[in-house]
Amino acid sequence: MSTIQNPPFTDVDEFLFRLQMWWYELGGDGQKWVIKYLGALTDIMKVKPRDDLITALVTFWDPIHNVFRFSDFELTPTLEEIVGYSGFNGDLRNQNLIFPKAPSVHRFFGLLNISNQIRKSNVVKGCCSFNFLYSRFGKPDGFEIHEKGLTNKQNKDTWQIHRRFAFMVAFLGIMVFPNKERTIDIRIARVVQVLTTKERHTLAPIILSDIYRALTLCKSEEKFFEGCNILLQMWLTEHLLHHPKFMQYGPNKDNFIESYEERIKDYKSPEGVEAWISYLISLMVSQIEWTLGWLPVREVIHMSTLKSYLLLLGLRSVQPYAPQRVLRQLGRYQLVPDDEDLSMQAIELHPEATLPEALIQQIWNGCRYLKDDTQVPDPAKGEINPGYARWFEKRSRVDDAPEPDLRRPIKRPHVQTFDDKIQERLAWGEKEKGYKATIHALEESMRNLNLEKDLQAQEAEGEKKSLINENKTLRAQF
Repeated sequence: MSTIQNPPFTDVDEFLFRLQMWWYELGGDGQKWVIKYLGALTDIMKVKPRDDLITALVTFWDPIHNVFRFSDFELTPTLEEIVGYSGFNGDLRNQNLIFPKAPSVHRFFGLLNISNQIRKSNVVKGCCSFNFLYSRFGKPDGFEIHEKGLTNKQNKDTWQIHRRFAFMVAFLGIMVFPNKERTIDIRIARVVQVLTTKERHTLAPIILSDIYRALTLCKSEEKFFEGCNILLQMWLTEHLLHHPKFMQYGPNKDNFIESYEERIKDYKSPEGVEAWISYLISLMVSQIEWTLGWLPVREVIHMSTLKSYLLLLGLRSVQPYAPQRVLRQLGRYQLVPDDEDLSMQAIELHPEATLPEALIQQIWNGCRYLKDDTQVPDPAKGEINPGYARWFEKRSRVDDAPEPDLRRPIKRPHVQTFDDKIQERLAWGEKEKGYKATIHALEESMRNLNLEKDLQAQEAEGEKKSLINENKTLRAQF
């Protein structure tokens, strides 16, 4: 495996101090209100980012199957793990999807209780600056400074309520769905509206989809990680750390982000990108803690009745998710998965993209669940079906490739395959345009021929009628 280092990632910490101060200013009641809808997510502000780990981890990402591929095993963050960390309702069976559609600028202002008299130029390319929200709702004197530009009827108590909603938008934009411009996508306001006004809607698929997208882009040498890097680093670290035998596997209402630092305090992690890559290259299946001891694994999503995978709608893309590849992370026997190319199912959400909402919802409604009685005796071991080991070994031989020349960095095989697929799709698109143009020309020719035929028929009919009339006239004369 190559040890070529990805370009260094940019830290998402420029606004962290102001975000923490805003959180403090919300007070106890405001914080409880936010936690009601965001669960334990706000505690990721307390976790120190490990960009060296994220950078190294990207090296092992397989964008064809949306899994991390190591020497003799695969791993991927699962919906259940994201739900467990965030403290959301773990019953995914009864949770609805959120479709983060972009509101108009005026609608965005309305959701945030900002006057529509404010210039629309504060929103550029569907995003606003962090300071646009912070100056109005984060600062203690935001009410006094922007009183006339807010729709709270000049009532500071009302403003205190509105700033909770605005904090959720800013927090998600900076810590969970960051972008390289350090701006906040206005679609997040729509997401927060759904979370705070409708019951049983889950944020987990959006979070996981954006993490998958960020990994794939960074695999292709993008420098900024547009996903929740804190959750990703926590997830991997805990799979590398063996837990005490007395840990209970079952539901627990503890905040597992808040207690994360305590759980890993004795873990001696590598330092620096090269050290992490060297460690991860040599990592073996026996060194993995397969099921997190605090994670409920009673009922888990296996696949869909329609597909062997799910489609997760994120803020920026649709990503395929195949939990059957990592069943042992969910406390089940690992079987041989369907080994199909999932990269073709990824859809980047640019303005012209067609969003398959009905299909996404249909697949989600058809989720198949593995129940309590399918758990293995010891979920931490990661037990497998004998056929899986043979399949993985055979697949590894197929995927093996010579190590690249470090003096001439090239993309890793999976990335090259991924790019080839994209090139094939682009090439087919160009061919399709050519075919359509040819078909259009043929159809036009057929229309012209039919038109000429009709005209000739009409002319013939006219000549025929003329002859008949002439004959009638001659007969009348005689």
